[in-house]
Amino acid sequence: MKTNLGLDIGSHSIKLIELYRDGDTGTLRAAGAIATPPKSLSSTLAADHKALADAVKQLVKQTGAKSTEVHVALPESQVFTRVIDVPQLSQHELSSAIKWEAEQYVPLPLDQVNLDFSILRDGKETGTGKMEVLLVASPKALIEKYITILDMADLNPVGAETEIIAASRALVRSAPSVRNVMIVSLGAQTTDLAILRNGVLAFTRSISAGGEALSRALAQSLDFNQLQAEEYKKTYGVDKSQLEGKIVAAIKPIMDTIISEMKRAILFYQEHNKNESAEVILLSGGTARLPGMVLYIAEATGIEVQLGNPWVGIRRDQRFAVLDPEGPTFTVAIGLSLR
Repeated sequence: MKTNLGLDIGSHSIKLIELYRDGDTGTLRAAGAIATPPKSLSSTLAADHKALADAVKQLVKQTGAKSTEVHVALPESQVFTRVIDVPQLSQHELSSAIKWEAEQYVPLPLDQVNLDFSILRDGKETGTGKMEVLLVASPKALIEKYITILDMADLNPVGAETEIIAASRALVRSAPSVRNVMIVSLGAQTTDLAILRNGVLAFTRSISAGGEALSRALAQSLDFNQLQAEEYKKTYGVDKSQLEGKIVAAIKPIMDTIISEMKRAILFYQEHNKNESAEVILLSGGTARLPGMVLYIAEATGIEVQLGNPWVGIRRDQRFAVLDPEGPTFTVAIGLSLR
């Protein structure tokens, strides 16, 4: 039985999931989270990278994870991901043509990125004679940083993908009968969006607004310090009935930005896929757990919204029952361990 280790290194916390894999599902073997050393993830200093590696080693030790081969998530905001339409080509022809296509979309010189692609639908499936291809370009400097950190943590990286792809893999299993699903991962620094058609990625986008922006807006509007703002955000969230709606009013501009980008993504999808739209929105990420968030987004979009459940189909001992409400936090790590 194969053992898979998924590691999600976030700006606020590091999450780890280890599964015994059995086909498309698995048995939870280890799980845990630890605080990310301040500013270590964005730093270029060797000392900060070591602090991050030490935190990962501590987390592995605390959880009792046995595997040293790890799948890791890359931050969506630093990786260039796009679904593109290209003429119907063979795999060999596409391999040659993809660099020319990439030059149109990747804002870095191609010798500075690792380029990968995956065919999502061929010309017959799209009905347009064109193929849908997922194009991913990861800066080599970013990959090298993660490899260095994991090496210092005595781990061997065997796979890397963006956070939203991992989150989508974990959540789409909870809505098997829904054709078009929107995944919204509300993180600390970014909100990542994806639309899946029959479980296959059809659209992806990242917005530089998340939980930290909500806290800053709260601090500025109500003259709180950062700690106060964080506590009020976690306690009252976007529940309009609390504190005469003052909390919601303070963070509304940030939420408006997120909702606006969600609507734009849905409209873009509708324009490219006639008579189709997102039927349900699944939320993940720590910010998704804020009080009132599901209702707030449902009212703003007019679409059914659920808190995604990444534990669907995963067998767990009773000792892991405490993790049930933590699903949104562990979604990316679970998706990575399901690779």
